[in-house]
Amino acid sequence: MKKMKKTIIFAIVAVCCFYGCGKTVTTSTSEATKRYLDAWVHVQKEKHPEYLWEQTALGSWLMEDVQGSGAPVGDFPDSFYVRVNYTYRDLDGTISGTTSEKMSQQLGTYDETYYYGPVVWYAKGIYAGLEDLIKGMRPGGRRKALIPAWLMTFDRYDDVAAYMNADQSKNGDTGIYELELVEYFDYVNEWELDSISRYLTHNFAAKYGTSMSKAKADSAGTHGFYYIQTKAPADTVTLKDTTVYINYIGRLLDGRVFDTNIRDTAVFHGLYNASRTYAPESITYGDVWSDTKMGADSNSIIKGFARTLWKMKSFEEGTGIFYSPLGYGYRGSGSSIPAYSPLRFDIQIVAKPD
Repeated sequence: MKKMKKTIIFAIVAVCCFYGCGKTVTTSTSEATKRYLDAWVHVQKEKHPEYLWEQTALGSWLMEDVQGSGAPVGDFPDSFYVRVNYTYRDLDGTISGTTSEKMSQQLGTYDETYYYGPVVWYAKGIYAGLEDLIKGMRPGGRRKALIPAWLMTFDRYDDVAAYMNADQSKNGDTGIYELELVEYFDYVNEWELDSISRYLTHNFAAKYGTSMSKAKADSAGTHGFYYIQTKAPADTVTLKDTTVYINYIGRLLDGRVFDTNIRDTAVFHGLYNASRTYAPESITYGDVWSDTKMGADSNSIIKGFARTLWKMKSFEEGTGIFYSPLGYGYRGSGSSIPAYSPLRFDIQIVAKPD
């Protein structure tokens, strides 16, 4: 009898939970995340009373806010870009991304071939939580914030409830961003051309003078491309439908070398790879600049590099400088060339190796 009574009671409880308690026991991912974060913040407030612990309208927790100078960031127009330094860590404190060379050295993840320093983000292509964090910042300012998983999305909604009710399956994880806003601007191509013109007036004043606007306008026949001859050619015959050999060095405008086929240069800049053969590379010219290929396998090359070669004649030495639409564009290349990077290539046409 007792066993039957217990069974009946259990059945009644189960039915009540099914019909009357269903809404309270069904928990969305974002609701569970919120409860966990609330508990985490409660504990951390006691451990770190020095932090601000100010919550934004969308649910992030602002921990530090150091003001910069200049006009604050407002709404994000379609052409808006930001240049930032950042460090990202999970709630356990594990760092999984940083632009800081010093931080990478401390973590033991430093690699001499990697780029460290500010990166450019297209503002409409970042997480909603980062947009929320950047708004109101001024250049030179720094913020540290806990960004919940429901804001680690590329979608945009009007309020926190909409973010929490959206599909969370493609979102990133909750984490803490430390962000420094270096600068912000519209139209990244113009920003790159301004960077190049400053570089030209500083490094090649004999050719471009000291006027940035004049240097910017003085392209080598192609928008965003500049060529400086550093050694005259052996003759004036245009290179076409032929093969030559070159040595080259590729750099970012901050001077960082990211590629070369010269052994001593590779060793000096920490790029040396024992499995690579360091020797002059063959270049095959076609009828037009876009037909230019490199190596025995006729590999394609980026537009700026090809245009630099097309400007050169037999045994000439020269420097090609160009903006990212002629290079690696908004993607960059690996860990050594960030997105939206103007590039410089120093090229020598040399004798065919024995």
